[in-house]
Amino acid sequence: MNINDIAAGSEVKIHASINQHNVVLMTEAIFGVNSGLLVKPMEYFGKYMQFLEPSQIQIKNKRDGRIYKFTSTSVTPVKTRYGNFHLIRCNSELEPENSRKAERFYLEKLGVFRTNGNSATIKNCIVHDISMRGMSIIIDKASRVKVGDKIEITFRYGELLHQYEVTATVVRMFSVADRPALGCSISNMNVDLIGLLNTKKSEKYGDIENSGVVATPIREDIIPTDLNPDISKQQQIVEVEEDLARQLIPEKGAARRVSSSNPLDPANLEHISREPKTLREQRKEARMAEQAKAIENLLDLHDV
Repeated sequence: MNINDIAAGSEVKIHASINQHNVVLMTEAIFGVNSGLLVKPMEYFGKYMQFLEPSQIQIKNKRDGRIYKFTSTSVTPVKTRYGNFHLIRCNSELEPENSRKAERFYLEKLGVFRTNGNSATIKNCIVHDISMRGMSIIIDKASRVKVGDKIEITFRYGELLHQYEVTATVVRMFSVADRPALGCSISNMNVDLIGLLNTKKSEKYGDIENSGVVATPIREDIIPTDLNPDISKQQQIVEVEEDLARQLIPEKGAARRVSSSNPLDPANLEHISREPKTLREQRKEARMAEQAKAIENLLDLHDV
């Protein structure tokens, strides 16, 4: 998995070192672009921070719930038509942390499976359990399966008996109550299975709505992960890619990064001008102008 595959809204922690002092910065993913992961901007005394040295990054991916830890090559501020953000770059692939310790949920549902795409090998099975990492099934002794085989599993679950289809790889063979069983890894967790896991979590721990946890509403001045609801996410990515491409060649006379004994000195921190105004700021000013005009009209009627 690459850094630009991280889902929008994922929590991001940046562990960096400044002047031999460790700092932890919190932000949120917007979306992935070709050059890295776009995240919400991080400021220090009104100026944007910049880390050109490797930093330790921890991300809880919203898509699969896994935690990824890796080393970034840089974390730098970037300017787009939608405002200012930070871009996290990383050259290595991301691996989930503690992937073998993913919580398992028991299903014990009847299903069928076939091996290596061969319909002649269709056999009954019992889907024993499932996790973010994989699943295990109980098979009969007549089934001929070995480690490394690709299997396709189909089963139904829920009040509406929704049908789930899973493609997995056999990674180990064991037994459950003297019955042969297969441990399988799932490389691509589809939306259906993520929904099933969320259902099982709700059954085990209760609904979030009834847990007493109240979400804080997003204020107008906080940047949402959907930068422009009027266009698709893919089009937003294309536009941001265009903006980032323009910044590959620095403007003449652009400020250089200056190192000093105190990198946290606001005078030495890189920053990006807030001009011209972003689309959100322009829309907000337009709304305020309309309200002012409406108040002015009311005052004119009052004078009459």
